Amino acid sequence: MCVSLIYTWGQYCFPAGLIMKHCQCTNAEPMYSVIRNQRHQKMILLIAAFAIFMDGLDSSIVNVALPVIAGDFGVDISGSSWIVMAYLLIMAGFILAFGKIADQGRIRQIFSIGFALFALGSFICAISPTLSCMIAARALQGLGASMIAAAAPLLVTRFLPEGMRGLGMGVIATTGGVALTFGPPIGGLITAYLGWHWIFLINVPIGIAAIVLGRSAIPAPHVPVKLEKFDFFGTFILFFAIAGFIMALERGPEFGWTSPEILFFVGVFAVCSAVFCFHSLRSRDPLLNIRIFRYWKFSAVTVSYLLTCMVFAGVMYMVPFYMHTALGLDSAVSGLLLMISSVITALIGIPVGAWCDRIGCRTPCILAAICRIAFCTVLLLIVPSYGILALLPALICMGLAFGISGGPATTRIVQHAPEGEAGTGTSVMITSDFLGGVIGVAAYAVVFSLAVPASVGVAVSDVPASLFVEGFHATAVLGLLCGIVTLILSAVVPNLVTKREDLVVSE
Repeated sequence: MCVSLIYTWGQYCFPAGLIMKHCQCTNAEPMYSVIRNQRHQKMILLIAAFAIFMDGLDSSIVNVALPVIAGDFGVDISGSSWIVMAYLLIMAGFILAFGKIADQGRIRQIFSIGFALFALGSFICAISPTLSCMIAARALQGLGASMIAAAAPLLVTRFLPEGMRGLGMGVIATTGGVALTFGPPIGGLITAYLGWHWIFLINVPIGIAAIVLGRSAIPAPHVPVKLEKFDFFGTFILFFAIAGFIMALERGPEFGWTSPEILFFVGVFAVCSAVFCFHSLRSRDPLLNIRIFRYWKFSAVTVSYLLTCMVFAGVMYMVPFYMHTALGLDSAVSGLLLMISSVITALIGIPVGAWCDRIGCRTPCILAAICRIAFCTVLLLIVPSYGILALLPALICMGLAFGISGGPATTRIVQHAPEGEAGTGTSVMITSDFLGGVIGVAAYAVVFSLAVPASVGVAVSDVPASLFVEGFHATAVLGLLCGIVTLILSAVVPNLVTKREDLVVSE
């Protein structure tokens, strides 16, 4: 029954058949043989699920500990945001590149190196004496995590037989949801009773075990691996474009928007973006085919998904600070409260997926946008005197919003990609996920700093609760505006009903 449930959830919420259809590289197929041994198949599935679980867990577990970490380092809310952004920025910048490298016969190497870097970065995070050291270690973690996230789906699509791939992708999707569900309470309990250092230290033995397991279970290619042309130039130019944008956005309140430093970052963003576009248009095998954005329907659903990821990351970043600073809750209680929305998100996938099969993805995306507007409105209106109970409607609506939109929003991107470009659409979707997270955290931190200028350069623990609430309400306005734009974009794009037989992988 559990297997059937996972399979159904994965088919509905993460349309594996549709995605795999367009993501498989026919030139890479001969490199690997499909595993026929059932025990070995289960081992590969376990490794893939474990990898995604660690990625998802680390993305959510740190948020709850942020107020305590920021207090220990004595940094303001803008400075603490880099603990999250450094991780997500590297993920967004390199996951596409490592995905292509891994698919050229280097799955085992990328997987092992990824976990090695992840474990090393985690250890340095735990012993970091300064914020700068912590940020650098988080970037190293993000580099390893991008390699892990790129290799994990390939374990399913390259080594499992066709009849198991739907199950495999379902397990991956479910595991990611479970990680996001249990990350906040685990992070809260560890921080409250062991200290925030241990949320990083536990990754070290886990990473070592994953390396040993991966080296022994992941097969090597059975044909010589040829070094194919790879768009290294496009990879690094895109990264610097993203980094310039984020640096300008995040440092603007501190240095002034017309300062030489900010103008320099804006210039880096503008020049690198222009070079990347020119390079992508002229390259035969670019990292990202930007011509796909000429199609307005695809661009609209992509922007809608990007805004959704922005709001999710921003809210998950700010709400723990509200619980800690405004309500005086410890990390354990905060983690348990955040679990409410995560559980709702994880549970409603099956009914929403079945609904999408019947009526298409447009209506669920509209409903999700309405829920997003609702919980941002609640966050805008609540004050500390209302207590914990005032948060419950917001957490419930937040769980509904992201639970309803997750599968339909990603499916729409693939559906509305031009013919023959669904693979590129999937790549854009993956990049938008992490890029939206980076922009969301940076944007929420900027809005908070602009609303409460007195908080710039002041440790979060020293910001009075009344001032903090003002900044928190300003961030809720940003989320509300993003929700309205998402609602409009979701409504104007026509509906497409995906036939069930197009999604099911043949038995």
